[in-house]
Amino acid sequence: MISIIYTIMLIVISFILIRKKNDEESYFPLKVIGYFILGSFAFNLNQFSLPLGFVIYLLFFHPALNGHVKRTAAIYGVVAFVLVHWMLPVTIEKWESRPHFIKHEIDSVYTMNFQYQLKLVKEKLKIENQELKLEDFEVDYMKDGSIKEISWQLITPFNGRYTLYQIRYEIENNRYRVSKSKVDTWLQYDRLIDVNHFFDHLKTLDIKEVTLDKGDFPYYVIQSTGERVNYADGDDSLFVVENGEIQSMDKEQLPVEGYIIRTFAMKKTGEQRNKQGNITQESFEGTRPSNYFFNISIVE
Repeated sequence: MISIIYTIMLIVISFILIRKKNDEESYFPLKVIGYFILGSFAFNLNQFSLPLGFVIYLLFFHPALNGHVKRTAAIYGVVAFVLVHWMLPVTIEKWESRPHFIKHEIDSVYTMNFQYQLKLVKEKLKIENQELKLEDFEVDYMKDGSIKEISWQLITPFNGRYTLYQIRYEIENNRYRVSKSKVDTWLQYDRLIDVNHFFDHLKTLDIKEVTLDKGDFPYYVIQSTGERVNYADGDDSLFVVENGEIQSMDKEQLPVEGYIIRTFAMKKTGEQRNKQGNITQESFEGTRPSNYFFNISIVE
């Protein structure tokens, strides 16, 4: 779109200025176009564009014939530079990164279809690229299944950069809030899991059964970084998710490398109250952790 706007400016402004010539001059239309292009010529330094062409014009070009017209062409060229290299990219980026809202009511984590949640996001944002990786997935919920918080990120490569979608469920508004941004690098991208593959394994877990096994606590968490990691030691309960089944895993099988879904309960460790006796701050820590591994390989 930016190149189209630049081309339209070049054509329209050149057409107007060509009609304003005062002196007869050979190849005058081409010279007007040349001065416009010179004024808009950019020098890129560390992804920042500088109007080098206009500086060159000011230092070295002092046309005698139709000087006013050529100077105007160069000035319009630098205006085009500012518009194309500074203003439009910022405007477009702000427009593309505006939050999107997806109205959707979630009754219980126990009945959630996470593949359907993903479908809602993809349809709203018109995401067609299938190379979607997942990172920082987390669901916080109460024992009755009601949601406290849901958040996750999707990353996909696009034109040599990466598009990041930050997804968070707003409980009070019964809607998803999705923010979109562009980033130049994502170092751990190759170690992240395909989002569909992740949800295929997540649905194998009986979340209600997992929760009841942990006992009574203020709330519970399902979490995954989405990154393939090495796991060598720990006091967590260990399981393997494979072919739609869950099997216990012995610590003697460690170390392993794979993807992990962690579940744990949150135990209250303290609170602060104001003079009226109302709770103003609470602190929690994770307990009764369980790790569910999939796509594992033995680490020698």
